[in-house]
Amino acid sequence: MDEDVKRELEDLKSMVTAWKESYIKLAREEGGGEYLVEEYGAEIEEFVFPYVFKIMKLGGMEMWELEEFSQFCQQQVLEFREALIDMGAILVEKEESDAREV
Repeated sequence: MDEDVKRELEDLKSMVTAWKESYIKLAREEGGGEYLVEEYGAEIEEFVFPYVFKIMKLGGMEMWELEEFSQFCQQQVLEFREALIDMGAILVEKEESDAREV
């Protein structure tokens, strides 16, 4: 992968991380839940993945590099969900314990 593509991917990673922070701030200020996780993931799929796939198709990166970038994005979505759980915006543990009681 050439240096221009590396810089571009780093910029995209920074953008995805900034979106995550923005969504966390939104959840703190206005509340929210699982739907925010879905919106965040959809935003990545709609705006980031097509661009990165095009880079790969044009020969700017290998499949394993695409997979690595995709894993980074998936990790950001998981981290966002965990942040919402920590904030109490998603009540996974309570829902799981309620299900066990039935």
